[in-house]
Amino acid sequence: MVAIETPLTFTEAAKALPPIGGKRVHASTIWRWARKGCRGVILETRRYGGRFVTTLESLDRFAKALAEQPLPERATEPAPTVPHNGTRNTARREREIQQAEQEPRKRGIL
Repeated sequence: MVAIETPLTFTEAAKALPPIGGKRVHASTIWRWARKGCRGVILETRRYGGRFVTTLESLDRFAKALAEQPLPERATEPAPTVPHNGTRNTARREREIQQAEQEPRKRGIL
């Protein structure tokens, strides 16, 4: 960052950006861009006291650097659908319920 640039807190920087995909940018997004980056580009920041700041000019350089990065390739076929953790299909769930109901009978509880 050049010394003549005006510092912005991450909250101010988020408010200064236009919406992305119809949603406002959150300050935590600015933090993520500063810490982890996006597609290999990291947002310039400085620390003043206990606060991290960036500038409008840094945001502009960040956006330009992202525009120069190649977009990730899209898959030509849709990804296979895999149940998420904790989800079961109906038939499996029914089998598990039946097994759970039979367990006490096998042990002589009912």
